[in-house]
Amino acid sequence: MLPVYFISHGGPTFADKGHAGSEVGAWDTVRKLGPQIVSSRPDYVICISAHWETANDVLVSSNEGENPLVYDFYNFPRKYYETKFHTLGSPAFAKEIVKTLQDKGIPAAVESRGLDHGVWTPLRVAFGNPDVQDTNRLDLEIPLIQVSLPPSPKIVDSYRLGEALYDLRAKNVAIVCSGMSVHNLQDMRRALSNSDEPLPYVKLFNSWLTNTLTQGNGLLGLQKLETDPQLNQLYRAAHPTPEHFLPLVVALGAARAGKCEVLHTAATYSLGWNIYKFI
Repeated sequence: MLPVYFISHGGPTFADKGHAGSEVGAWDTVRKLGPQIVSSRPDYVICISAHWETANDVLVSSNEGENPLVYDFYNFPRKYYETKFHTLGSPAFAKEIVKTLQDKGIPAAVESRGLDHGVWTPLRVAFGNPDVQDTNRLDLEIPLIQVSLPPSPKIVDSYRLGEALYDLRAKNVAIVCSGMSVHNLQDMRRALSNSDEPLPYVKLFNSWLTNTLTQGNGLLGLQKLETDPQLNQLYRAAHPTPEHFLPLVVALGAARAGKCEVLHTAATYSLGWNIYKFI
């Protein structure tokens, strides 16, 4: 069975190795993942991103031919809006994903939607050529389908989405979940004035998260972020809104709380860049 990955993706500048909005170790780690995934010969790649939230059903991208891109960011240099990442969709497999989720009691539907930057920015590094804005060819020949986060912010609901995707993982499907281990843009200005040191809660949360995952505490361990007052305070500092954390919960569910391997850990400003592999 193929591994499940959680990657910290940063913003659209992540693809520019060495840029202040990227992180060199995370970039190097993601760059190595692409060949590893391709060499495992999956039939499809499913990606869950922090940047697709829905109000009702879980939605599944269904695009005939090439997946369009969504440039869901603002006030960046023009080149980021001209960047391309060429991949194919699969309406037939999108329908299979929807049926799998519905069979598990999760309301789901297909939607024609492009890939947001939480998908195409890191996957360009993994599978494409991040030094070239447009390769004018397929960057990934394996069909790529995006699945939204569930409408609920509760940790258990993202875990259940991952559990439902486990059945597809067993059918030679690779799953990549894209968020950030710590994501607090509200504190970025304060963090930038804090010399080069990340804010204290970033390393604290990164360490707690790694310990919880590698010790096999699974869903119950993560749910303490909602129930334990001190941990909840740390969680709210690390993630004032939960969307960048929940893809990690989906990954854990898709691995059925399997063994977690730390591929990378880093902290910058008010951001955490941990990358995990679940087997």
